[in-house]
Amino acid sequence: PNFMVQECDLLLNIGSRFDDRITGALGSFLPEARRAAVEGRGGIIHVDIRKSEHAKQVEPNFFVHSTGLDFLRAVNAELGLDDPDGSAKVKPSTATRSWLKYKTELEKEYPVPVPEYRPHTVTVTGDDGIEREEEHTKMSAQYVIKKLNEVILAAGRMDDCFFSTGVGIHQMVAAQHITWTKPRQMLSSGSLGTMGVCLGYTIGSKLANPQAICIGIDGDGSFNMTFTELKTVAEQGIPIKMLILDNESQMMVEYWQRLFHAERYLAVRNINPDYTTLADSFRIKNIYCDHAEDLESKLEDFLFEDPDQPVLFHCRIERTPCMPMVAPGKALDDMIHRDERFDVDPSAAPS
Repeated sequence: PNFMVQECDLLLNIGSRFDDRITGALGSFLPEARRAAVEGRGGIIHVDIRKSEHAKQVEPNFFVHSTGLDFLRAVNAELGLDDPDGSAKVKPSTATRSWLKYKTELEKEYPVPVPEYRPHTVTVTGDDGIEREEEHTKMSAQYVIKKLNEVILAAGRMDDCFFSTGVGIHQMVAAQHITWTKPRQMLSSGSLGTMGVCLGYTIGSKLANPQAICIGIDGDGSFNMTFTELKTVAEQGIPIKMLILDNESQMMVEYWQRLFHAERYLAVRNINPDYTTLADSFRIKNIYCDHAEDLESKLEDFLFEDPDQPVLFHCRIERTPCMPMVAPGKALDDMIHRDERFDVDPSAAPS
């Protein structure tokens, strides 16, 4: 999307703030749309109910003071896209075919990276008390969410799912690796960054959609802030599915401190409870996984075996950043694609 935003002739922003997380370096933002505006064939349209957002960060060529719903209905009516007889003035499938093909080409050229690890040999003691050697492979947040997505798709249940997140690496990884099949399928605080909301959002989504599979994807840092609401889940018997991606870290903050503050780490490592014991204390079913070899079968148990019970799934993962990313002060299409050393401007450190 970053490449396409930078290369589009017309950008239509509906209800979104042009903050620095969206724009990257303002001076390098939307070069093609700005050029198209000068030539009278495109530009920037900003639709927002808040007049205060007009030209707050980016000067649009047209500002429309409206709700997104009213604006889109008016556009559909103007283009004839709301006509049941199909007499639309514009055929979107024809008009956008080359643009969507370009999107597919970019996705192939710049796939979202999934950190993976080599297997290592460990000695484990079985239920029979006999020690044996097994191959175990460590997991990243990206690997777990990618596998979660695959299991749900293979079961044909994606349309039945709602997802919630807290704030952090897990939030962005969920947005990247889940196959979204309908509107409002992801409940998240977005760039407001409200850590701790995942459990409450998941409870609310299940109460509003009792037939759905409501999955909370949370990091240990966010989950620690509100896990006392497991009491509500247990008391009311709310059959949600909570996936805890635990790397004992505030990983997003840790990565910023690594990049911009010479690895002077502060308040980024967590001392966590044993989440399975925590769930046991509320008599909530729980599952633990720390290696890839067991992940798929345990995900199937987590998602489908007990549809009428709450389940907590504790996954131990490695500390990996979310890629690609745009460093502060860089253009939107100047992205970091790999977790490697590179020079940054310390004065551009995010707030």
